[in-house]
Amino acid sequence: MENFEYPMVVYEDVENGERVWRGNFPGLHGCWLEAASKEEVLRLAPSVLWEYASACFETGWTPPHAPPVRWLEESGAGEVCVVRAKKPL
Repeated sequence: MENFEYPMVVYEDVENGERVWRGNFPGLHGCWLEAASKEEVLRLAPSVLWEYASACFETGWTPPHAPPVRWLEESGAGEVCVVRAKKPL
């Protein structure tokens, strides 16, 4: 596996009175991240997705198919972007 692509929902939230940005990969149990800014979530997302995907494939488990982007957009849960993760050099 050299590449893996999956949609992520990005949204702003408040936790303990502080603003935080979250990125969630729907359907990939436990695959999410949070950061102080949306830009940081977008920057970190490929490495988070790669770690999840590579762990799945190393153990012989195939990750679930990605939900259609249109469905995620229609849900109104947040901004949807497709993350492309590549095997590190």
